[in-house]
Amino acid sequence: MLHTVIRTKSYRTDSHLPRDQRFVERMEENLHNIADPAATYAVTACSYVPTGQADVGRATIDFEWVTLDDAKKKPAEKDTREYRLNGATGRSDDVTTDLYVQCLMPGELKEPSRKVLLHTGAAFTVNLGPVHDHHTQDQQMDFVYRMTRKATEVLGCENKPLEKDPVVKAVAGGSAS
Repeated sequence: MLHTVIRTKSYRTDSHLPRDQRFVERMEENLHNIADPAATYAVTACSYVPTGQADVGRATIDFEWVTLDDAKKKPAEKDTREYRLNGATGRSDDVTTDLYVQCLMPGELKEPSRKVLLHTGAAFTVNLGPVHDHHTQDQQMDFVYRMTRKATEVLGCENKPLEKDPVVKAVAGGSAS
């Protein structure tokens, strides 16, 4: 699927978090510090760089906890498509894709996790060329959904929010103008 999204036959992965446990530790630390935005940060999971390119374009996936209101903000970019996917909400334009989902963490993090959403932000800075339809945005959303599902599994989200495969179809009238 990634081959289709970044339109290349081969790519290299620049993993920023080599182990699932380190990802979980960073995300749990951020959730503990959620009341202090200066103490939290986006956790970059990985970047995918097309083979043969000198880092001029890539797909990068970041995860963070955000307020419930962040998912409700209207997109600024024209032709942004909005999505509702198995309880998650998202939006995608030609370069960025965002997905927001409730992830109820186990143990002492359950209550803090009720007040925030897991946000996956993806930037596709690979030169995609002119986009003549919205198929690229749908592909990006499908990819981000699947990456977020892996994150929810690793984090141990008790509500298993993205258990079902996505049916990626933009919400009617969900395009910014």
